[in-house]
Amino acid sequence: MTERTAGRQAASRARRYYAVGLCDAVGLGMYLSLSVLFLDRAAALSNQQIGVVLGISGVTSLLGALPIARAAERHGIRGVLCALFLIRCAAFLALAMVASFTQALGAAAVAGLLSRGIGPLIESGLISRVHGAQAVGALARLRTLRNAGMAAGALPAGAAIAADQTWAYRAAMAASAVLFLCCAAICRGFEPAAAAPAAGQDTRAGILRNRAFLGITALYGAFTLSALLLGIGLPLWIVQQTQAPSWSVTVIQLLNTVLVVVLQVRLSRGSERLARARVLMLRGGLLSGLGALVVPLTMLGGRHLDVAVVIAAAVLLSLGELLIIAGTTGAALLHIPKDQTTGHLAVFNLGFAMTTVVGPLLISTTVGWSWQGWAGWAVFFTALGLLALRVPGPGALRQHRTPATTPA
Repeated sequence: MTERTAGRQAASRARRYYAVGLCDAVGLGMYLSLSVLFLDRAAALSNQQIGVVLGISGVTSLLGALPIARAAERHGIRGVLCALFLIRCAAFLALAMVASFTQALGAAAVAGLLSRGIGPLIESGLISRVHGAQAVGALARLRTLRNAGMAAGALPAGAAIAADQTWAYRAAMAASAVLFLCCAAICRGFEPAAAAPAAGQDTRAGILRNRAFLGITALYGAFTLSALLLGIGLPLWIVQQTQAPSWSVTVIQLLNTVLVVVLQVRLSRGSERLARARVLMLRGGLLSGLGALVVPLTMLGGRHLDVAVVIAAAVLLSLGELLIIAGTTGAALLHIPKDQTTGHLAVFNLGFAMTTVVGPLLISTTVGWSWQGWAGWAVFFTALGLLALRVPGPGALRQHRTPATTPA
């Protein structure tokens, strides 16, 4: 096989993973954009029941990630992904037809169980044959496509919301299910080889012993509170504490999506080197802290000033988020053994998953503390950025554990 032929095959293989990641993101974007209104309008659930359904879905998402990763390591990514997308398709078809709280709870629990397991499998398959800068770049391109897909999925969801009819909500949910079926069809084209770890290795034990990786995962989870601050805290502040029009919320969400699509790959370059990854995390923490510090300037008053301030804060928080993701991903990849990628990526993604469980309540509470809450977030992200400078390299712990000996 010539080098050119091998390159074409590698590019074709990567395109299939990009395609399934994009298709999956469009389906999820449709669901996430109308899930609350769907449960309210189409399923006729009460506010309390909606909270329970979404909460159970979030809890089950934490339970499914590691078992799914283990199954992929044993049986191969292709077969497991096909099965997961078929199950997700069935769960969303069931969700589209729910007529009671019990039915919605069951369908949402199954859908949630799969939600945190599919992404790491796509990422692991994409970078299974590359490393270093190629792996970082591939993951950055995948994130860019997924963000664009999420935004694209919001468009048909918006049409359903505009129609505000039961059939429209159910049709949008069914369309998501069809997209997941398409994902299963694309996965059939993946190579059949399993991503199993080396014989005799216990992936879970390897992850637990990898303390540097677990530390980076915890740092990533704490850092990604900046994304929730942008998605939850800033909109709450806009509608409750400023004179900025409510459409400002849509503007900052659109601005965040555009910045991610345009800059994600560019800002990720060089993050496969530890020194660069540390600097990216430091800058991301400082920009996120500065973004939080800017928000209370809306208290000076004035409609136009308020709009300018929230847009500036959104830009700073978005840039901070991009640098944080690039730096933490690059640093984490340095600590992942090549034969244990799937399990490690599943654990790494759980860092953000845990944040989505505790973050909303924490952020909504601190927003009510006026400028003191935002100042607290500024200090928090700045401290995380400084802490990131101490992230160890891949050989640091090994060298520390091995006692220095002097030959006789």
